[in-house]
Amino acid sequence: MIGPARPGMERQLRELWQTCFQEPARPVNFYLRTLYRPENCLVYTQGDRLASMVHLLPCRVQLADGGTANAHYIYAAATFPEFRGRGFISSLLACAAMRGMERGQSYSAVLPAHDGLIPLYEKAGYRPYYRVTRQTVTADQLRAACTVPFAGRRLASWRELCRRRDRWLQTRPGSVLWGPDAFFYAAESARLYGGKLLIAGEGETLSYALCAGDGACCEVTEWAVSPQTRAELFGLLLRDAPAETYAFRLPAGGAPLFSDVPCEERPFGMLKPLSGCELPALLADCPPYLGLSLD
Repeated sequence: MIGPARPGMERQLRELWQTCFQEPARPVNFYLRTLYRPENCLVYTQGDRLASMVHLLPCRVQLADGGTANAHYIYAAATFPEFRGRGFISSLLACAAMRGMERGQSYSAVLPAHDGLIPLYEKAGYRPYYRVTRQTVTADQLRAACTVPFAGRRLASWRELCRRRDRWLQTRPGSVLWGPDAFFYAAESARLYGGKLLIAGEGETLSYALCAGDGACCEVTEWAVSPQTRAELFGLLLRDAPAETYAFRLPAGGAPLFSDVPCEERPFGMLKPLSGCELPALLADCPPYLGLSLD
């Protein structure tokens, strides 16, 4: 039976999450306390037993005319091992599409956990759509690019950071835009794994970097930076997230962050149109960006 999660199902959802994703209880509990809403979680049950789940996180998709369309992001799709191979996730994805249309949503986005899941999502109507560029530099290379002294720690509200991100992606039709609650969840859940949100500038130059690392390599998973504050944010990375190397995940297209460093471009997410909509046209120099994808 398919339906929205019932109040009181949190224990079963936590068990399924930890079984499938091998995560400790703390980040799962954090999601259940913050971003989780029963009405945004579809479950497949067998009697009283939870078998599968998908979470539909509300978001928006940037349109070419400057407007946005309501959408959802498929998150934490999972099935208990003993129920796999029965098509439960495919059924939940079909139900998610219907639920999205009922809510006036035009698109459904997803970042498959691994390439082996791409055929499953393609069968459900999703198409490869998002790409990212990856550049890796040493600490010395980053230090050479840090040409100005940086100020003390900056503060900004989640709403301010969302507005900054929306402006950054306004010229990239098809990009996924998030609200303050989702931004808060992405940043704070990253902290549970040792990640950091670094902020520089203010007003029109407000910039940020979301990163995580183990001392050997710092992964910069989102980099929304104005030219005026780029060098300052490089300095904040060196000071607050010291590492031997820094790997930047950047939107595809456009000039690279480091002109003398090779770029590796890779697929990074899929999009499905709902209710007869078309996928936003791809712009060669400003392709769409998923980002803050809670991967």
